[in-house]
Amino acid sequence: MNAAPPASVEPPPAIAFTALCPICAKPRRFEAADDFFAPRDALTAPDCELNGCVTRERALAATLFSVYPRGEVRRMRVHEAAPGGRGISLWLHQNVGGLVLTGYFPDQPFGDMVGHVRNEDLEAQTFEDECFDLVVHLDVMEHLFHPFRALTEIYRTLRPGGLCLFTAPTYGGRETSEQVAFLEDGAVRIVGEPEYHGNPQGDGSLVTWRYGYDLPLLIARQTGFDVEVRRWQSPSIAVMGRMTEVYLLRRPLRTAETDTRDSE
Repeated sequence: MNAAPPASVEPPPAIAFTALCPICAKPRRFEAADDFFAPRDALTAPDCELNGCVTRERALAATLFSVYPRGEVRRMRVHEAAPGGRGISLWLHQNVGGLVLTGYFPDQPFGDMVGHVRNEDLEAQTFEDECFDLVVHLDVMEHLFHPFRALTEIYRTLRPGGLCLFTAPTYGGRETSEQVAFLEDGAVRIVGEPEYHGNPQGDGSLVTWRYGYDLPLLIARQTGFDVEVRRWQSPSIAVMGRMTEVYLLRRPLRTAETDTRDSE
């Protein structure tokens, strides 16, 4: 996922600097090979106390804590899909009593616990309606065959006013998102060369979508969410480089006006 610099571009020298980590709220010394191509997966703090963290995790944390104070997050009912066991995932695990972690184990019954996580198909969840204040997932959307079906399910499980925060690789210069793998009659059809990313459950995950700048439009068209996108270039919090987008999806509050309109 970290594209090499074009042949005509000389990579800058390795960088090292101190920044305030938005996850632990402590100053850390971060290091990377350069300030643009490497940071998404390789801008790290060697002395991190949360099993390390990468740029997208800090970007999501900076976004989350700009919307909700940490004390409020601690009291929330939170669903995290595909937790990574480090960074913001570990902070949530250590600080949020109402945290529910889910993974995908298709050979096990959905809704059951598999170890410390609950088995869920994000596209057909077993949770009741309006049971979460916050849903979080990092780099999951590009591995789903029906991502907008999953977001519709997340909308259903969020209380009115609730928020879904996620990251997904968004390709600069790509205006139109493209599905590159399809599930058809139980078989997977792949367009072009297959691409796999790391998976917290251990096996590589097939890339099914490559997202462009139309992703917020697609989400708004196919779900009930209001969509906001934040794109970062912030050395002060060690969030920089390519693909730093964080998507904020808010389920609108119901009002007396909308309730009346819905009943007509």
